[in-house]
Parts: sequence; structure tokens; C-alpha cells
Amino acid sequence: MLGGNKIKLGLLITKQYTKHYSIQTKIKYLFAVIDLDKSKQYPQNFVSVLPKKIDAIVKPSNKFEELYGNQSLEMANQLLETALKSRPDAETTKAIMVRLKLLEPKKANKTNCLNCGKLITQSKRRYRTYKFCFACHSKAKKVD
Repeated sequence: MLGGNKIKLGLLITKQYTKHYSIQTKIKYLFAVIDLDKSKQYPQNFVSVLPKKIDAIVKPSNKFEELYGNQSLEMANQLLETALKSRPDAETTKAIMVRLKLLEPKKANKTNCLNCGKLITQSKRRYRTYKFCFACHSKAKKVD
């Protein structure tokens, strides 16, 4: 809903070919949110660019979040899913799937301590997960 009026939104996906190290051609996909009620031509019906990450919790970081606020994540998912149903091209389908995966919320990287049950935040740098909190770990070292 924009300005109290319901608008009919669509997603326009365009491919952009760029040279990568002057040998390889790289494809970049641009996702534009368009208003289907305004016009049939692309530049006139442009609303905003679909962002890769949506964090509309505190402060909107892009135009799409500013326009749709708390509904921006579900709006983006809905636009991508409808575009996925209408895309016959395998490359475009893959790009839409990647964008859907980027919009999924991240899981909390926390576990419970096996000894006391306290919540432990896992480090992103470590390969193995922490099983004990720092207090329990330091108590176990003192006993040995």
C-alpha cells in the first residue's frame, strides 16, 4: 500500500553483461519493482530497486524499505515468488532463487551451555562450536 492506495506491483528483471578481466563475460541481474497501473514502459513505472537484504526493524536503509516499512520483507518475497512462477529461463530462475535465499532471515548463532544451561554466542571464526560457557570452562580447568 503506497499513500493509502493499493497499487499493482510487478518485478522487472534485466540482465546486464559486463566484461570480467576482458576475457570472461559476467552476467548481473537487476531487480526493479514497477507499478503496473502507471504505465507499460519501464522508466515511467519505476518504483524502486529490490534490495538484497531487508532489515526494516529500526531505520530503513533503502527506498524499498522506506516505502513499505514492516511489510517490505513479505512484499519482496511475494514479488520474487510470482516472478519465479512466470520465468521460463533457467539462468533467471537461478538468480531469483539466490535472491530469495538472501532474503531469508539468519538463524541465531547461539547454543546452551551443557553444564549450566546459559546461552552461549558462537564465534564465526571457530570451526567447532562451544559446548560450555566461559565460567564453566574456567571452573573445569581449575579443578584439573
